[in-house]
Amino acid sequence: MVTKNFVLLSDAAPTQTKSGQDSAPGRYEFRVWPHDMPQAATILQQSWPLVGAERRTDIYLLTEHSPLTLVKLRAGNRLEVKSRGRDHGPLQHWTHQAYPLFPLPLADLQGLAEALGLTGLPADAGRSPGHLVARLGDTAPAIMPMTVSKSRLLFRKGSSRAEICRVTVAGWSRLTLAIEDPDLDSARAARNVLRLGRMPNRSYGDVLCRRRLAAAQAPLTSHPVN
Repeated sequence: MVTKNFVLLSDAAPTQTKSGQDSAPGRYEFRVWPHDMPQAATILQQSWPLVGAERRTDIYLLTEHSPLTLVKLRAGNRLEVKSRGRDHGPLQHWTHQAYPLFPLPLADLQGLAEALGLTGLPADAGRSPGHLVARLGDTAPAIMPMTVSKSRLLFRKGSSRAEICRVTVAGWSRLTLAIEDPDLDSARAARNVLRLGRMPNRSYGDVLCRRRLAAAQAPLTSHPVN
């Protein structure tokens, strides 16, 4: 279920960039996960137009390769895959692929299997999101579905989009702030304006994979072998 207020911007990436640094469509991203409210949040709320707000729950299908290829069920029902390309300094470049609605054609199901690092998936895995998650549990238990709730404010200035987002995962909650821009020079300028230079750039794949590893190791640490 998605609750929307204001006007939501599309997540689809523009097909061209002004600077032309990457021929593939995509966008440059910079995401931070501060412990406290950063100054950038104040700058955004005071100086950038607020263009939307959103509450949404996604299901990420996490593998050890998620920092480079990130698969999720957007709002629990629409498959999306993001692929990380060549970094440009601290900025990451991501391309985006949205899949058709369920049921998935066999060709798309095979493409999804490859994105997850699998040789294939049973045909009935493409019938619905529930079938997919259940089949992954049967055939690929190393792939961890992780439910991620997001409450975010969206801002835009020029070609740059920014967000302030509260992320909640299994009782763990953290603020994240991000910049997305199809143009490299604009992304760099927005990062400088928001004074994010000293913070590390960590994608959802980077952060959620740490949560995945922590969850996988929890039984071992909580029940030590004598």
